[in-house]
Parts: sequence; C-alpha cells; structure tokens
Amino acid sequence: SQYVKGDFDYTYNHYFNNNAEIEITPALVLAQAERYNERNKWLDTEGHLLGAIIGSLRAYDKYRREGKYPKYHLAYCAHYIGDLSQPLHNIPFDSYNQSLHEATHGVVDRTILDEPQKIIQHMYAITLSADQFEKDLAREIARIANLTRQLGYTLRRENRLITKEEAYVQLGHSASLLKAVLEHYPQ
Repeated sequence: SQYVKGDFDYTYNHYFNNNAEIEITPALVLAQAERYNERNKWLDTEGHLLGAIIGSLRAYDKYRREGKYPKYHLAYCAHYIGDLSQPLHNIPFDSYNQSLHEATHGVVDRTILDEPQKIIQHMYAITLSADQFEKDLAREIARIANLTRQLGYTLRRENRLITKEEAYVQLGHSASLLKAVLEHYPQ
C-alpha cells in the first residue's frame, strides 16, 4: 500500500466503514484516536478515520514539543478532515462503495477543486475552545460524520454518484473544520 511506512499503516486512518451503521458519538471518535497509525487488520477491520483527526493532532503536539517534524502530522490531519466529508469513507465498503468509490473521488478531483468559491459559500463558523479542544473537536467530527454517512446511505440507496453541489456542501464541512483547527494551531 502507498500508505505503509515502517511500523505504521496509514490506510486505516483514511476511512471508517461503520459496518453496523451506528450513530457516531464523540466517545467513539475519542476511542478511535488511540489507534492513530496502528496497523492491525484483525482488530481494526473498519478503520479509524474519525479518531485519526485527533490522533494526528496529538502527534503534532508531541512532535512540536520534541522539536521534530510536526507539520507532517498537521498535513495528514488536513487530509483526514477532507476524508471525513467523503461519504464513501464513512459507510460500509460494500459492492456499491467498491464500484463507485474512485468515480466519487473523481467528481472532486476533476472539477470541484477549480471552483473554491463554491466551497467557501458553504463554510460556517465552528468554535473549538482552548480548554476543551479535544472534546469540542470530537463533537464536531461526530456531527460531520453523521451528516456524511447519511449522504452516503442516500447515494447507496439511489445507486448514484455524489453531485457537484453535494460535494460543495461536503467540502464546506471539511473546510470549516480545518479552519477551526488551524485557528487553534496558529503557525
């Protein structure tokens, strides 16, 4: 895999298959954070995207304190926040997901990124307090994940790709969360 490096397997950080199709809670997000960069295909069959956002920020803080290369983890955090709003990263990897996964990515890759103003139109304020940062972040991750998985179920039920307009809305969620995270970590 392109994400495997040394003792880490980054693939599990990019999705949460949510095979039970359960409601995402902040507690679930925080529980996943402990598995950031772990590779155990037997114990973590669904992935841990939701917790990887927090786990990458914990690593960022740790590496920053140690004088290492912290921005590596911040860059991955930004990627995971983008994955958070991708509906097919938040529902079971069933035959529907497998057949349309790359095409769904293509909707964004081919057109959306050339139209950032349409994403900006869907941004909104997210507040992450300094004294309860992880708790607030877990709440927002859960909120966005639940919106995203509901869209994923709709796409699966209707057996279709995400539309450009739906993608703008989804990327607005991720852009809003990323902005809030970056405001917490001034460069």
